[in-house]
Amino acid sequence: MKKILFFDATNQWILVESFTLDSNGDLTPVSSYSGIHPRESSKLLIQELRNVLKNSNWQSPDLIVSALGPGSFTGLRIAVATARNLAQLWKIPAIGFDSLNVYTSFYHEEAGDPVIVGIEAKQKKIYFGMEDTRGFFGSIDVKPDDILDKIPEDRLQAFLTSQKYSDHPEFFAGNPILENLPSASAILNRNLELLQEAIAFPDRFPYWKLVPNYVRGTYVDDKSTA
Repeated sequence: MKKILFFDATNQWILVESFTLDSNGDLTPVSSYSGIHPRESSKLLIQELRNVLKNSNWQSPDLIVSALGPGSFTGLRIAVATARNLAQLWKIPAIGFDSLNVYTSFYHEEAGDPVIVGIEAKQKKIYFGMEDTRGFFGSIDVKPDDILDKIPEDRLQAFLTSQKYSDHPEFFAGNPILENLPSASAILNRNLELLQEAIAFPDRFPYWKLVPNYVRGTYVDDKSTA
């Protein structure tokens, strides 16, 4: 039985989840925490990691999985630095996923329909991701009015019939994410072979390969549009 620790602090919430992975490839949730904490990830992430480890009755996991962004510049740095430091400390492998891929996987599995996730990104833009039966499309830094121009023709129908999820529905309309925070269960179950490979061959997944997903070239806020 292998132990997997996932966390996300790249946006205005903190997610921490522990799972076991057995020899048959079955992933089982053990303990979890989710909460809305804008601008508090530096204070609370380590605390909640400790709590989930304690509730799981673990000293350490066998694999760390982190969300990599896009999202808050500070949140990205904290999440990736924490994942790298813990993997180095515990001498275990670490892997990462695009944050929007984590979210779209969860909502697509929950809804059973094509889904769109929009995360408010300042400068009158969102970080956009989409998932349908063909998989994930994203992440894109885009103004809401320009999204249609970015959608491939073969995904246009899915886009037009998708369910939308948003962390700021007053800016980008959609089901409020803050009322139904996501889980990593879907993205992990879709990548079981990758998890097994990382555990079996840890040297292929060293901590230093984790890199924040800075979709935007600059994080200098335009104060007139923030």
